[in-house]
Amino acid sequence: KMGGNISVENNADEVVSLEVHADGKVIEESKDRLEPGDKARKEATWLTPGKGYTLIVKLGEGTNESEASQYFFAPEVDDVSFKVTDLLDMKQLRLLEIEHLLDEILPGVRIEDRVFHAKTYPRCFVANELVTYLVVHRLAEDVDEAVKKCNVLVDCHIFEHVVEKQPIDNRYLFFRIRENHKLMESRMKSLEADQLSNNTRTSGMRFRSYTADRNASIKGLEGWLEKKSKIGLWQKRYFRVLMGAESKLGNHLAYFESTTAIAPKGIIPCTEIDLVDIYEHSKNSRTFTLTMVDSHTGKKDYLLRAPNADICASWLGALKPFARSLSAVDVVSRSALVFVLKDEVLRNFAKLLTLKTFKKGDWICRLGDRADDFWLLREGSIAIYIRTRDGQEKFYCKQKPICFFGESVFLNQDGKIPVRKASCKAMEDCAMLVMSKKSRELFLKDHKGVIGQLHLLLESGISRVIGQVPFFPPSLKPADLQKLKLGLHYRSLVPNQVLFYEGDRGHDFYIVYAGELKIVHYDSKSNEEIVLKTVGKSECFGEIALLLSGIPRTATVIATQPTLLLVLHEETFKAFLKMAQLDINIVMRKRIVNTFKQYHIPFFQAIPEERVQNLAEECQVETFHKGESIFEEGDDGDNFYIISFGEVAVHVGGNIIAKLGQGKYFGEIALVVEDTPRTASCKATKDTVLLSMSKTSFRGFFADRPEALADVELKIAGRKCQIRSIMYHPKGVELFTSFLKKQYAEESMEFWHDVRAYRKVAISLNPEEDPESDKKIQEKAESLVERYIREGSDRQVNISSDMSRDIIAEVEAGEANAGTFVNSEKEVITLLSRDKLSLFKQSPEFKDLMAIVGGYEVNASTKAKGGRKRGGSRIDIELDATCRPVSPSAKSKSKLKQQEVHASPKAKSPKVLGRIQ
Repeated sequence: KMGGNISVENNADEVVSLEVHADGKVIEESKDRLEPGDKARKEATWLTPGKGYTLIVKLGEGTNESEASQYFFAPEVDDVSFKVTDLLDMKQLRLLEIEHLLDEILPGVRIEDRVFHAKTYPRCFVANELVTYLVVHRLAEDVDEAVKKCNVLVDCHIFEHVVEKQPIDNRYLFFRIRENHKLMESRMKSLEADQLSNNTRTSGMRFRSYTADRNASIKGLEGWLEKKSKIGLWQKRYFRVLMGAESKLGNHLAYFESTTAIAPKGIIPCTEIDLVDIYEHSKNSRTFTLTMVDSHTGKKDYLLRAPNADICASWLGALKPFARSLSAVDVVSRSALVFVLKDEVLRNFAKLLTLKTFKKGDWICRLGDRADDFWLLREGSIAIYIRTRDGQEKFYCKQKPICFFGESVFLNQDGKIPVRKASCKAMEDCAMLVMSKKSRELFLKDHKGVIGQLHLLLESGISRVIGQVPFFPPSLKPADLQKLKLGLHYRSLVPNQVLFYEGDRGHDFYIVYAGELKIVHYDSKSNEEIVLKTVGKSECFGEIALLLSGIPRTATVIATQPTLLLVLHEETFKAFLKMAQLDINIVMRKRIVNTFKQYHIPFFQAIPEERVQNLAEECQVETFHKGESIFEEGDDGDNFYIISFGEVAVHVGGNIIAKLGQGKYFGEIALVVEDTPRTASCKATKDTVLLSMSKTSFRGFFADRPEALADVELKIAGRKCQIRSIMYHPKGVELFTSFLKKQYAEESMEFWHDVRAYRKVAISLNPEEDPESDKKIQEKAESLVERYIREGSDRQVNISSDMSRDIIAEVEAGEANAGTFVNSEKEVITLLSRDKLSLFKQSPEFKDLMAIVGGYEVNASTKAKGGRKRGGSRIDIELDATCRPVSPSAKSKSKLKQQEVHASPKAKSPKVLGRIQ
């Protein structure tokens, strides 16, 4: 159907009536009457793209009524809007029709014919061949409709006769494309892209390359082939691959007497092809066979001959996906062995393979058996069982075509027969290709140089590549490495072969063994592929599929070179983690580190790179499925989250106030503010992977770096910070002391500094090394009592009388120790927090502190700059290698310039969106 909706606005001064006719009858759903200024919106389900209709527009009523009509072929578009004045002149509708017809018709313009006739009529095509193409591929109901469609392009001067001005007819007439037409400039590159042979005159075939759907490119495969008849004569026929939508017979290979014949001489059902293979007696590799299934009622074998080897290879590549079985050459060519075995060597290897079949449940081999043979799985699936650490034989993984085992027979150079390291069982009916010991010896006798290449491919090379992949921990034990290798399977790709498309469900993780791939995004608006990045040897991708089963792929991956991949399935990965006793968070640590580096979490940016790995060790990987709640408004906040993949919706009072995507973070206030309930609910809107850090882990990372912790806490909490963050921050304590002096309360701060210094000294003194240590501690304690504790002292602090009495008694008894003043230190901080903290947060000193740490303050100035709340801050206080702040005095004034975190001008609620607690 046309799809989407059609909207019409009456911008005329009179009443308008609209209706669409098909096959001489009005379509009731299309009828409408609009007063001036009215708008109407209808679903376009009653329009079929490519079909002919007549639009009738009536303006006015009674004697003043005027009418305009237009026959058109319905375009395939999404939502479209018209104004009545546009419908009256029909230009907008005509443009949509032409663009749709170009997409339908251009693939039928035979490129090679334009080249073939170049001497007489440069850049031309034959009219009746194009008409036949449209009818055969069911793009037109009959010859008359096909001619009509082509003449629309003649009328708009895209097609023109090579000699004189005349319309297209179903005759042997030469037409050309006006390549400088504004609608053709962007299409000419696609039209000429897929030449299959440089010698187009002898090739006689082409691919329909001009199509937005790359999966459908096979639909346009057509060309001349010779078919061997029952009496042994070669008959030249024109072959076309017709897909299900183009034929009532389903996918089939049809052959015709000529390029303009509409009725086929015969058909070969693609669904009944069992095997497609090069003919073993073929000269110049241009003859191939189609072997049909036993239930096929026609010939059991078709022998076809192409003009040359290149064309033969193209037909083989197009028809093999229909075949139910693979030839031995196909199996080897699709395996990793293709990177070692080339051309004639590969064919010789394939000839030595014999077919063995197994029923579901049959054991193919058992752990500990002699490994005399080499096996390739052609059809079905097998289960691999290995021995675990407790000595039990357990299911490990499932393998599908094209996998192989028994490769150790090529690797052992000492003549000893190896034993099986795993058991294999048929999970369904299986077909295996087997190379026996005798055949292997015969092959290696003729191809001695292959042994070293196989050893590099199957043993030393794979170990080296896995060792270079940061995804796996370097501490992987040799036995676990062997299990991992056993669970991997190979995937080989030729240049331009698609590994998977954007939107495909993902279940596998990939390591590039050799070659290169590009990761692309298809832009439907520009009809172009945007290359996001390229990946090469030892690089990996797709790890999200190991965490979220069936997650849609976010990009398309295409091989740019001959490429070999190591593939790890999600279920195998889980079994491997269990058997190797590995934590998923350890395995995913590299991704966690990359997340910190890639998304520039502002309050972590000052942490030196050598410490980021340690920070990653404090994180956990959490997965949430679409619709799953992460936390609810009012819950206790204890975790901070970074979105590594997916999307999270933020709800307040049941309303969505924001959607956060990859690289965004939330819940950071929970790290630094005690007993803080969540101010919003967060829910995954897609399958999502989060990196989480708990409050305990966060504080644990900074356990030996209180100054660094204080700096991060101030950045995150801002005005919600606690007094501890201020007291441990070098600049914070300085500004707080300055504020207290104005309040005539600086004695509490002096006491806090002095008792901390006392405690450090008391802890550091060792009686065994310094006999005078107890005396020194006692003297310092007495000094503190006289200065701050005793009634009437110069700097007496405000603590309870009971606490003062206990401290004096302990010191006068000569029992002073490192913990003597701990409780009083806590009480002073509690009193400062209660009496002075809120006042300090309103002071100029606190504003200066926020400017230094680069906190989350959002004010009119930052809003005016149009900045962003997230990812827009830059940290000003640098940390050294131990994560302690570099002294501000050591930096230039330019480096102390205030930096602010900007708020998005679109945000309606900066406080909520900026800081989800």
